Amino acid sequence: MKLYWRPGKISNASLVVLALLAIIAMIVVEQNMVVIRQPHHDEKVRAVRLQMRGMEAIKQETIRQRKKLDPFADPAGTGMIGLNLSPITSVVGYLEAKQTSANPNFAAVVVEMMRRVGLAEGDYVAIGGSGSFPALNLATLVACKVLKLRCVPVMSMAASMYGANDPRMTWLDMERLAYEAGAIDHRSIAASVGGMDDNGEQLQAAGIDLLVAAVARNKVPLIRTGSLQENIEERLRLFAEASGGQPYKAYINIGGSEASVGSHFTKVLFKPGINRRLPRRPIEDEGTMTRMMREHDIPLIHLSNVTRLAERYGIEIAPKKMPVAGEGPLFYKLEYNRVLVAVLLGLLVAATILVIRFDIGRLLGRKAQ
Repeated sequence: MKLYWRPGKISNASLVVLALLAIIAMIVVEQNMVVIRQPHHDEKVRAVRLQMRGMEAIKQETIRQRKKLDPFADPAGTGMIGLNLSPITSVVGYLEAKQTSANPNFAAVVVEMMRRVGLAEGDYVAIGGSGSFPALNLATLVACKVLKLRCVPVMSMAASMYGANDPRMTWLDMERLAYEAGAIDHRSIAASVGGMDDNGEQLQAAGIDLLVAAVARNKVPLIRTGSLQENIEERLRLFAEASGGQPYKAYINIGGSEASVGSHFTKVLFKPGINRRLPRRPIEDEGTMTRMMREHDIPLIHLSNVTRLAERYGIEIAPKKMPVAGEGPLFYKLEYNRVLVAVLLGLLVAATILVIRFDIGRLLGRKAQ
């Protein structure tokens, strides 16, 4: 009877061969990753293109009026950044947030959120906001156009610093320009003065007059009842009337209009982005958005805390030049080629079995002697 002896320990040469094969396989996999389109890619790209069209129309009119853009406030040349102070400036605003919001790719963020809450063609969507984030206002209306939603915007006019706070270029002026350029299909059905108590309590009379004049020249009905609560009730009445009894499927809040959010303390109870239910904590100062959520049992898309939203969706913070439209994690993602991974894994397993059974490294060493 013939006995065959093989060492119980695999030679170092065989282990080196296996390690080299594994390293080569890893390099091949890393260098052959595939680009995968994200869900709703085509809708997002179309929204970004429409956003750029609307922004360009607004930019050209802004340049015509101001002669040039402010290189400090608007280094990317978006045309969507307002003034530091003006008679219609409501509260302090953060320039970094305004610069971040003026990114065409934010239109794709809104499309993503709308699809995540299940909005579909023909759905009614209520929109409330102010002039503080005109680029996000535009992105919301653009997304509604792309998804063929029946959106009903009711806006407040006053704006925080660097928002739509130029009396010659309020949000309603921007909205009209975008509509005329074909970037959006809907315009506000009504607007209020905005600011404190939604009636401009902190503004001078001249500032209020400028806002009322802007509403008039854009031929939009003015909400001016005399109190915040009555303004909220009027918004609810207008939303009900606009849908003709059809149910709303979502409420979208943009910024921190008191008529929409109720108060700052209410606003921060909601997380930026999608909120599917009301907070557990009691809400003392209810605005239109909480009333709509409760009375219609609908989700909220809360476009607030812009830098946090930007970080979540891979949007550049305060870019110094116009971002590339249609690029980034919202549109594409890199994935490993699963077929290639399976083939290389199979080869490594086969090589490992061969080494264990025959110790190829040791055999090669013997042949070399």
